Amino acid sequence: MAIGPHKLEYEVLEGWEQLPEDWSFVEVAGVAVDSQDRVYVFNRGAHPVIVFDKEGKFLNAWGEGVFSSAHGIFIDHNDHVWCADNFDHTVRKFTTDGALLMTLGEVNQPADTGFVLGETPVQHAGGPFNMVTNVAVTRSGDLFIADGYGNARVHHFTGDGELVASWGGPGSAEGQFNLPHGIAVDRSGRVFVADRENSRIQIFSPPGDYLDSWDWVNRPDDLFLDEQENLYIAELGWTFGQAPGSLHFKFMEMPRIGHDPV
Repeated sequence: MAIGPHKLEYEVLEGWEQLPEDWSFVEVAGVAVDSQDRVYVFNRGAHPVIVFDKEGKFLNAWGEGVFSSAHGIFIDHNDHVWCADNFDHTVRKFTTDGALLMTLGEVNQPADTGFVLGETPVQHAGGPFNMVTNVAVTRSGDLFIADGYGNARVHHFTGDGELVASWGGPGSAEGQFNLPHGIAVDRSGRVFVADRENSRIQIFSPPGDYLDSWDWVNRPDDLFLDEQENLYIAELGWTFGQAPGSLHFKFMEMPRIGHDPV
């Protein structure tokens, strides 16, 4: 399948994953690949992290009893596995075998943002975390974390887990967010944030200064930067009407004037 003017070729390999008998992902929240080309599938089934080789052969599984809700996964250049759990409000650091190394956030202790799921939207920015969504790690080891369904912030941590800075707040102005859902950092340190329900990618300097915004995307959900600095954007597309229980954030319900048809 050739996509776009550069004719990038993609082929879907159906049935690639060789799951053990009677296993299921239920829902796949994220996928990451380590330096050995092992593929980690972060999912909401009974085995939250399922590991395959690049040919789809099952290798390992771990994380049972650890997570409330799988959401985002990132593997850094030292093959540490970072997992965001949006229901227990934490980001955890693991070895590739699933040994827990660090937990950021307090389990089941959401930050105060005035948010109540299904009742009250985010009223004001808060500290880490409230239904945290995703994490990106720089080559130097710093973390940038998107937060999230119950907050409207990006948090910058050192590799040792010390909070450096936070920025953002609820809204649609420059530097504000309506569900920061995905995040990536390029080699120059620019921070790309998938501001999902504002239907845009916002770009910031490492300290959080607003640089630019791309508003031609359709509800961007996740971001990935490859070794060549190509940015891949997963988009949900437009929704029509409010989904039940979505009071905590406002869905972008239709394209702005100037958007291409979906």
